[in-house]
Amino acid sequence: MRPTGIESLRGIQLAIAEALVPELQTAHAQDVAQTLQMLIESLASEWDTAADDLRSDGGAMRRLLGALADGARTAAAGNERLASLVHQIGEALAVPAPGSLALSALRAENERLGWLLEAAVVLLEDLSLDPRYEPLTKHRAAIYGHLREKAARGWSFWDMAGFRERMADHRSAGAG
Repeated sequence: MRPTGIESLRGIQLAIAEALVPELQTAHAQDVAQTLQMLIESLASEWDTAADDLRSDGGAMRRLLGALADGARTAAAGNERLASLVHQIGEALAVPAPGSLALSALRAENERLGWLLEAAVVLLEDLSLDPRYEPLTKHRAAIYGHLREKAARGWSFWDMAGFRERMADHRSAGAG
């Protein structure tokens, strides 16, 4: 039976750990091997949940954009930018969510909705100091909440790599 993608990544991790790591002589080479292991683990974890995460994010963005459009319809009168955004949201939400769980289809929808969500939050920031648009601040907060949750999901290989670099710099500064 052919191994799954995740099983193949686990096989690569095992080969690195059993065959390569014992042969590595320098601390730098061992560090690179450990970094590769972390990157492979990140890929396996992301691969396992990618479709569910993308589908969930797409649904969340659809709900956020729909609520914003509903709340902004009245406020859009007299504000061309807001009226244009409400119209764009309506057009975007008229396109059905992908019926496929193919990552390419889900990712394409998320990118399309993500660009619109970004445009929405930029406009909401621009309007935030105008008291006429105060009722829209709850939508801004909800969008930021979604973006924070998405950014904090799981752990980031790149954050870990940056932390390791900062620790190495700290150690070298203390030793010098």
